[in-house]
Amino acid sequence: MKLVHENEHGAYLGVNAEFLKEFMPKESNPNFDVFDSWDNYQRFIAVKSSRLPDDQDLTSGRYGIDFNRAKPELQEALQYGDELPYALESTRWLANMAFAASTREEYDRKSSAWENFYSYIWDLTPKTVWVTPHSGSITRIPDNILPHPKDEMDSFTAGVAALCAFNDKNKATKRVMISIHGFGYLAAILDLGGFGIMDEEKLAAVAKKIEIKYHERAQNLADEYKQDFFLRATRGLEYIKNKRGTLNPEELDFTSTAAGHRVGLIVKGLKLYGQEIKGFTLEEFKEAINSVNKMEVPVVSSNYLFPAMRVGKLLGLAEKIGDGLLDSALQIECSRLYLAKEPDLITNMVLDIKNELFD
Repeated sequence: MKLVHENEHGAYLGVNAEFLKEFMPKESNPNFDVFDSWDNYQRFIAVKSSRLPDDQDLTSGRYGIDFNRAKPELQEALQYGDELPYALESTRWLANMAFAASTREEYDRKSSAWENFYSYIWDLTPKTVWVTPHSGSITRIPDNILPHPKDEMDSFTAGVAALCAFNDKNKATKRVMISIHGFGYLAAILDLGGFGIMDEEKLAAVAKKIEIKYHERAQNLADEYKQDFFLRATRGLEYIKNKRGTLNPEELDFTSTAAGHRVGLIVKGLKLYGQEIKGFTLEEFKEAINSVNKMEVPVVSSNYLFPAMRVGKLLGLAEKIGDGLLDSALQIECSRLYLAKEPDLITNMVLDIKNELFD
């Protein structure tokens, strides 16, 4: 069942009439939408704007904000802005700061948008908050710094999050944020991130339980999933090798920490499938990628590829929990291919995980 409108790349555009039978709008602006269920137990927040700091339209109020990062101080945002577009090659900025700015006025406007977004997450009222921080359209033109900008979009995440909120009929007894993301790397179909605040053993136990329940069904798209990864990874690795002259993450960190991070995630994903990368040559990567063709795809991992510990610290989740403004939070990274082609499967798995952990 489709409950949201998404473009051909999977970017969130808005909800449909079916969704509004169960949810009422709370706010709609150029950067995000907020909806609450009529019983007030579910909240759905979908981002419409780009996560990339230089992909924006200031005149319309559509800002480049990564809502899954910390609000910078004024001088940090101004320095970030001064270093664009080359700052896109640095995890110093991308992994930590929500936005860049060129003036105090621009900083204030973006700060207000960031704070408004989180005003819908922090509260004392029991509620399940389903949020997609990276579901907005990316319109940045490809260049030598970011040759495939649409890969930065968490495609089709809003559709699944809306389905989860719509289908979750449980009465909320605590306030929980569930952040839905999408990835194009080789990994389990779902990767659970505990934000550094969740019991790791409990998270691993739930992951194992869901793995057993859904393993067989999840293999239906396994070959297509691996082929999609093969094409994306080969394209990306070839580009980085040609531009940087190396695929060694440690060496890449001297010129582009962002590229080093991307290669590191590919290495880590291959390791999950038993493929160790040692020489970091393009040929070794291709051989390792080809070697996973006959392997089954794991369904759920926990705190492996995207543990979200850094984000938990940036957002001050432990402090918010201490203040009573949140009881817990979970980040769920989902395969983009499965999000697009098996949204019902992903929704069922996510709801099972939510029920095991929080209900």
